[in-house]
Amino acid sequence: MAALAPAELRGSAFGLLSAIQSAGNFAASGVAGLIWTLVSPTAAWTYLAAWMLIAAIGLLAGSSKEPRT
Repeated sequence: MAALAPAELRGSAFGLLSAIQSAGNFAASGVAGLIWTLVSPTAAWTYLAAWMLIAAIGLLAGSSKEPRT
């Protein structure tokens, strides 16, 4: 989490986070496009829905009930 980086490195931390997210988005789009083309649109949507469910579970598991200070 870039917000937890020291103040003097926070800008670089957010830049790195952005770069990693961009690379992940690019790779996911490429894989989904290949599945769409080589298998079927339904398979691509199923693949993406599965990753969305995994991400939602991860977010729920990582959220805490205590407010941040």
